[in-house]
Amino acid sequence: MPPVRDLPIGVFDSGVGGLTVVRALMERLPLESILYFGDTARVPYGIKSVSTIEHFTAQITDYLLGRGVKMLIIACNTMAAVASGVVKARAGGLPVLDVIEAGARAAVAESHSGAIGVIGTPTTVNSNAYARRMHALDPAVRVYSQACPLFVPLVEEGWLDHPVTRLTAQEYLRPVLAEKVDSLVLGCTHYPLLKPLLQDVAGSDIHLVDSAITTAEQAAQRLAELDLARRGDTLPDYRYVVTDIPLRFQTIGERFLGRSLGAVEKVEW
Repeated sequence: MPPVRDLPIGVFDSGVGGLTVVRALMERLPLESILYFGDTARVPYGIKSVSTIEHFTAQITDYLLGRGVKMLIIACNTMAAVASGVVKARAGGLPVLDVIEAGARAAVAESHSGAIGVIGTPTTVNSNAYARRMHALDPAVRVYSQACPLFVPLVEEGWLDHPVTRLTAQEYLRPVLAEKVDSLVLGCTHYPLLKPLLQDVAGSDIHLVDSAITTAEQAAQRLAELDLARRGDTLPDYRYVVTDIPLRFQTIGERFLGRSLGAVEKVEW
């Protein structure tokens, strides 16, 4: 068994979107090994019941713990919104981070006016998880949320700067921008790929909060605090585990990651 600090960070998502978090971790923590789990056979989670999401999340958590990890990161907004308690209960004292906590903290810290926009999938927006977390951090903030159900298929189609995507963004952002927000939380792991387009539509005065980057920053802080950061100069190990391996995962995954995925392992439940 290697020393704890040499164990990988376990990152998991309902599918491919969490690879934006992996990419941010690779850039912020280039020495850390990463074990990524994408539940590609059962995606999307957004249309499933809370009990089903909790059950799937518990399965994935137990699998990653069995593989040996030193930290768990919930890279799926839907899982984080409804099942983070399940992960923490099973983690046995391991640090557990999630994209909602990281994004909410960054948004509250960086907003000057206290008016914050959140865009996400319908499930994430309907859970009100971002607003609840932000109000817990600062009861005075005003949160304006907007569901953007078309963004995920547009990103997976590769239409990152397509006229259809631009028109869709203009429609979705109009009511949020009308509230004079100064920060906009990208509350879905697919959305960072739309950052240039969204910044253009929102305007340069609006600060975009990328939950992938804020999660990676929080991971770096926690590893340092707990003395769990990997040391030395050996190359990190990146592994990808999925529950189904369509060619689509490989293609989209490399777009999200900005590099080759390499070998992808399929797990049988």
